[in-house]
Amino acid sequence: MTSTRRSVLVGATLAVVVVAAVVGGLLLLRPAAKVSTAQAAPSTVVVAFALAGEDNAVTAQVVAIVDYATGRYELVDTTKTVSIPGTSYSQLRDAYPFGGAEAVAAALTDGTAQAGAAWVGVSPAAWKRLLAAGFDATMTEAFDTFDETVDRYSEFVVGPQHVVVEDLPGLVNGLPYLAETARTVPTRGLAVASLRALAAAKPGPGIETNLTAEQWNAFVTTLKVE
Repeated sequence: MTSTRRSVLVGATLAVVVVAAVVGGLLLLRPAAKVSTAQAAPSTVVVAFALAGEDNAVTAQVVAIVDYATGRYELVDTTKTVSIPGTSYSQLRDAYPFGGAEAVAAALTDGTAQAGAAWVGVSPAAWKRLLAAGFDATMTEAFDTFDETVDRYSEFVVGPQHVVVEDLPGLVNGLPYLAETARTVPTRGLAVASLRALAAAKPGPGIETNLTAEQWNAFVTTLKVE
């Protein structure tokens, strides 16, 4: 198989970094877990995994909608055009800095989900903890990235490979540069590994949710990750 290697330099402008740091700090101060005020079981649960992008702004990098009853999930394109009230941003991933996974869930329904929508948000630190042992993914196109903020070079070759958690930022920031057909398989591999790890976790530092304890247990028990 012949593939074209792409190289991506992960950089940042100072203005964006400063804003992102403040917003990221605020997000980390949100309660570790919220208790839902709605007792009725939700129909779906929006799950958002966040990480800093190449401009260092923390956004939703993987978003999945999980059917609460069946545990089946579908991935959502994080570049999907949505409405984010009070901002000029228009991509789903950019809703995260304005309220975490709750804002992402609201954006998916044009803001009507602010009250009562079920959601789970995983912060950058928590996501890295969930994937501390690394994960397996298959690349359909070779590429490499260099993160100048931590002086980290990451290389991804065609075919299956084990990705160490230190290369998670490189993978996340490199995938958007690939054609949609080339990024579908590795994105799904990342999502599967992340959801599997989440199913074995509990709400706590960096993992926020508005599900009740009972609803959370039902959610992770029925979650089917394939």
